[in-house]
Amino acid sequence: MSTQRPGAEFLVGLFLIIGFGVIVAMVLIFGRVGQGFQNRYPITVEFPNASGLVKGCDVLLSGAKVGTVTEAPRLTGQAYAVAAALRIKPDVHIPTKSTFVIRTSGMLGDSYVDVVPPQQFDPDDFIQPGQTISGSRASGLDELTAKGGKLMDTMNQDILLKINRELDEIHIATKSINSRLLSEKNLQNLEETLANLKTTSAGFAQTLKTLDLAMTKTSVVIDSAAGTMKSVDGVAGDARLAIADFRKVTTATEILMKKTTNGEGALGALISDKQTAENLKSLIANLRRSGVIFYKDAPLPTPISRPVPSTPAPQTPRRSR
Repeated sequence: MSTQRPGAEFLVGLFLIIGFGVIVAMVLIFGRVGQGFQNRYPITVEFPNASGLVKGCDVLLSGAKVGTVTEAPRLTGQAYAVAAALRIKPDVHIPTKSTFVIRTSGMLGDSYVDVVPPQQFDPDDFIQPGQTISGSRASGLDELTAKGGKLMDTMNQDILLKINRELDEIHIATKSINSRLLSEKNLQNLEETLANLKTTSAGFAQTLKTLDLAMTKTSVVIDSAAGTMKSVDGVAGDARLAIADFRKVTTATEILMKKTTNGEGALGALISDKQTAENLKSLIANLRRSGVIFYKDAPLPTPISRPVPSTPAPQTPRRSR
């Protein structure tokens, strides 16, 4: 026999039913499934290109979600426009002059419809349910890539055309240079100029050698002149010393002559004093006569004056008459 009570099975089943009910309620309230049960009003927006826009995409107004795309975009009319069906919350009123733009969240994100209200609008003028409105598409990555590709193609064509023109101009300039500058006459003149330049260079080299030799000789002469100038400086120095000595001797002689003239010193006494001069003469005469050992002081002998013979006067011859 089963030992479990019948009430326990009932409670477990009831708990499961309540749990599933809560889950379904949350899905209906917070999920996209519950949005179909809300009383939202429909509007239709025509876009020239609705690429990336699919069923279930969000409709944002100033960044807040106000509705969804209920159907996939479809072609309408002959202009190949694309109509997208939207459902907006009943408590949201969109101004009539608002702009509907398809944008992409991020570089590779999902597409959404962005509602941009005008800066100034009538508070009583709103979009009515079922109304059809024209929209636009913002530049996305695909459009930028396509525009960039077209721009690159255009730039490549322009660059190739410019390069071809420049190459043509270079070709024409090259032909002109070949025909004018590289003619036979110009080439001959160039060869003659080079030959003259070679001759001039050889003469210039010989001139440099001669100039080098002359500079060497000049250097030797300068060195010799420097030695001579040194010798002259030595001789001039000796001459200066000799002149200085001569001036000293001349000065001393002048002083001695002045003293002699004034009777100063032994020489002055000999010259100015006659008695001293006589005594000196007597001393010298006694030394000559007796010598130093047998010296005797004796007066000088008085010189004997001899009569000078008279010369007879010449007689003048008389003339006979």
